Amino acid sequence: MAAREYSKVEIGRGKAMAIDFRTQSIGIPKGTGQRIIRSSVTFGSRVNRAAVALNGYKLDYITDDHHINIVEVATDFLSIDGNTVNFHVVCTYADRNFDDPYAGYITVLVTADVT
Repeated sequence: MAAREYSKVEIGRGKAMAIDFRTQSIGIPKGTGQRIIRSSVTFGSRVNRAAVALNGYKLDYITDDHHINIVEVATDFLSIDGNTVNFHVVCTYADRNFDDPYAGYITVLVTADVT
């Protein structure tokens, strides 16, 4: 297996940092209301800095067609623990009375400055 190559980005004064990327899909189990789901991505080496971005999502009602009142999808960086980046995703998909179950997934892109 060939060694992994990282993108090198010049950050000034001749210094470079190695950038690595990971995507992860988080399943949203069937249920109602707002969901907050913690997750993490592990890199092959120590992470110095990281950011988490929404890459895509799918939310769908389990039953028949409904009018949509709110759609919320977000992700937040939480912490770095060695070579692991911790984050959570938040989602809400609801009609007027917030009582209909939904399910789906959220995909995030984690970008890290690795050593």
